[in-house]
Amino acid sequence: MLPAGTRIGPYEVLGLLGEGGMGQVYRGRDPRLGREIAIKVLAKDSAHDPDSIGRFEREARAVAALSHPNILAIHDFGSHDGTFFVVTELLEGKTLRKRIEEAPLNWRKAVDVGAEIAEGLAAAHSKSVVHRDLKPENIFLTADGRVKILDFGLAQHDPMLAAQQDEGDMPTAKWFQTDPGTVIGTLGYMSPEQLRGEVVDPTADIFSLGCVLFEMVTAKKPFHRQSGAATIAAILKEDLPRDELAAVVPQEVQRIIEGCVEKSAGARFQSARDLSLTLRAIGSSSSIMKSPLLEQVTRRRKRGTSSIDSIAVLPFRNVTNDPNAEYLSEGITEGIINKLSQLPKLKVMARSTVFRYRGRDADAQAVGRELRVRAVLSGRLQQIGERLLINVELVDSVDGSQLWGETYNRELADLVQLQEEMSGEIADKLRLRLTGAEKKKLRKRTTENTEAYQLYLKGRYHWNKRTEESLKRGIGFFRDAIDSDPSFASAYAGLADSFVSLATNVPLLPQDTMPKAKAAAQKAIEIDESLAEAWASLGAVLWWYDWDWEGAESAYKKAIELNPNYATAHDGYGMLLCARGRFDEAIQQINRAADLDPLSLIIGVHAGWPFFFARDYESAVRRFRKALELDEHFIPAHGWLGLALGQQRRYDEAVDAFRRAMEVERSPILLAMLGHTYAIAGKSAEAKRVLQVLHEQEETRYVSHYDLAVINAGLGEKEEAMNRLQRAYDDRSSWMVFLEVDPRLDGLRDEVAFRRLTARLH
Repeated sequence: MLPAGTRIGPYEVLGLLGEGGMGQVYRGRDPRLGREIAIKVLAKDSAHDPDSIGRFEREARAVAALSHPNILAIHDFGSHDGTFFVVTELLEGKTLRKRIEEAPLNWRKAVDVGAEIAEGLAAAHSKSVVHRDLKPENIFLTADGRVKILDFGLAQHDPMLAAQQDEGDMPTAKWFQTDPGTVIGTLGYMSPEQLRGEVVDPTADIFSLGCVLFEMVTAKKPFHRQSGAATIAAILKEDLPRDELAAVVPQEVQRIIEGCVEKSAGARFQSARDLSLTLRAIGSSSSIMKSPLLEQVTRRRKRGTSSIDSIAVLPFRNVTNDPNAEYLSEGITEGIINKLSQLPKLKVMARSTVFRYRGRDADAQAVGRELRVRAVLSGRLQQIGERLLINVELVDSVDGSQLWGETYNRELADLVQLQEEMSGEIADKLRLRLTGAEKKKLRKRTTENTEAYQLYLKGRYHWNKRTEESLKRGIGFFRDAIDSDPSFASAYAGLADSFVSLATNVPLLPQDTMPKAKAAAQKAIEIDESLAEAWASLGAVLWWYDWDWEGAESAYKKAIELNPNYATAHDGYGMLLCARGRFDEAIQQINRAADLDPLSLIIGVHAGWPFFFARDYESAVRRFRKALELDEHFIPAHGWLGLALGQQRRYDEAVDAFRRAMEVERSPILLAMLGHTYAIAGKSAEAKRVLQVLHEQEETRYVSHYDLAVINAGLGEKEEAMNRLQRAYDDRSSWMVFLEVDPRLDGLRDEVAFRRLTARLH
């Protein structure tokens, strides 16, 4: 803390006003003008952090570009003897957070405050700046009754707004650009698109303002839950607590707030200025009257589009009193997804995202808002002896109307034909204009053998569990399916996927599994060269095992060409691009995978890989934390978070992340991550103990020499590390593909043997 009398540039410190995450704010004096000012000083521990300095400067430049009565005015920015500071107007009063803690605001006062906030946002948006972190802490109520928006440190330049303005009217874009996929903001006030790490527009600020308006009148955060993951789920899925709102505000005010916090950006108020006008009109009226702008928003919320180009197929509910029938409900769902995803004009949510709704009575409109799809298909399946009774319903998620409903009562032997028929009906009800080739894809059957198809469904059911035991059971079912129908290409693709998963996830010795995976994928392509899953499986083998980079890239591109909706292909291709150091391209592919499969935990983790391998550890940490917000127990997210924190020298936090993961599983990969972190933290004894544990595990299971090498490298044992890497090369260890980009091996890069080994991977 700076004592009174300290000089910062030409300014004199008078006393401390408050502290925050970025530093301290002092009351100060400008002796040249004889006025008191506020001086915001960057914390000492952040003064050498380029990211913190960048954010500090970004806020200064952002606010300086925004001259408006409802935005904090900035007077100066600079550094003095290594201390970075910003000088702003001095405000007397309290934050909106403090005011809400005293008591909720009456609705008229809240409407007035909201109108002023909206005016300030409108000024920012007119300069192509989106705040992205609006919350009660960043809103100040002055003693003389004004409202000020604070803290533009997370502001983003909006290229869509910029395109509508003259070049001289907007600040430099680089101040506000955000990496694709970055999650920025404060949980509880972020819009759904912010939570998904998407590019945001001004309606994201309007969503946040809606949350603030709700909190002003109820003193409660509208979507707050007991955990971060539950809060995210509430923002993405749940409606506003209408009863609590209706108890304290008139209906028209309730409609305004609801119009701000719509899940779909297109359904919200589209202009902060319009919102301000609507609030002022209601606040100044002695009786509540309908606003034309509010009616416009209401109509927009109800209006659909002329074409339906996106769908989520929810897991069919198994209402049979037999868990052994679960493979049927899951398999039919996945089969419809696979059929529809081959249509390039239709966006289809991936399996791992929609299956998070399994066993729930999900509201179609809520699902549509969360996943940003126009249509939602749900169904119920009951097996009665050798017959199937299936009820399906297709709903327009915009207005909740039923587009189609049907009941099927068929023999189990008609399963293949039934799935084809249902997919065709759905495409027809979505009013898709299909080409002849696309219609042919929908009619195409992978097998005519119902027994083989049921075995295949059981194989996929177990493959999706991803444990060593379930993968091996899945292999058995796929092999039985192939025995029943040797021309069943999809069964070979499932076999290939299972062997790849055993090699890269469990892991097993690659030489025991990858050749089998390659043979199965090639057989699938030989039978049906239009099968996207087989090309993606082949791509995985070619780069994880054969180190055939060009061949793998071609295979992934072929898979994406055949099925643009196949999230696994985009994700696999993104990982390959990471290994090649092509990080911008990797981000594009993984973001596309996340768009198709937004609730996939592993894709959420992979979203951090390009940044981790590019040594942008702070960006990587944000993405790994985002994955943990979806599931706080997800092991890979803890492991990669620990790695990134370790590279930032935040060793205690890193070790804590690893320990959380190992409460669930003590896999060799996790132990290697922990051992390396101990090593670079200078805790050699702990690192060597981890090495000993891995040596003991070698007696009963496969442990990659690559995992041992990274610990040796962290300890500075270069010769032993190189010996281990050579053995990993001989074993064709899967993680050797990251040899060129893994920061844990940076200490070996000047070694001649390391350069030779790297060259052999090309």
